[in-house]
Amino acid sequence: MYKDINPIILIEGGKCVRIVMYILLLVCFITTGCTSTKTIGNPTASEVLKMEPNANVFMYKDTIYNAGIPWVDELELTKDIQETEITRQSNKGRAFKNGTANKLGVGTKVFRVKERNDMLIAETEGGDIRFYQLVEG
Repeated sequence: MYKDINPIILIEGGKCVRIVMYILLLVCFITTGCTSTKTIGNPTASEVLKMEPNANVFMYKDTIYNAGIPWVDELELTKDIQETEITRQSNKGRAFKNGTANKLGVGTKVFRVKERNDMLIAETEGGDIRFYQLVEG
């Protein structure tokens, strides 16, 4: 009964469905290809220093920690055990790897905080400096 009708070729008014399908497919490829492919993730040292050149940052476990955040400085925090130590100093964000800081000196000890997992305290000659973990989301 329907074996002589090819629904892929003809539609109402004699329009070709294949052409419409190809156009839709082309539009999908164009819109997909023109969208941004920027990866979302934690900020890098380069990004932080580009936005705020005077930031005091260091990298630990592939994550940037930033000092000078007012609400962090106001918290009641207790230093816990030593977590890491600064092993390198650099002002170039691309050169950052774990243990690199831009303002903390090499050998500066960094401690955990008992109350929170997203903060660390650096022990310096000028006093303790609190750092907050910069994460996306």
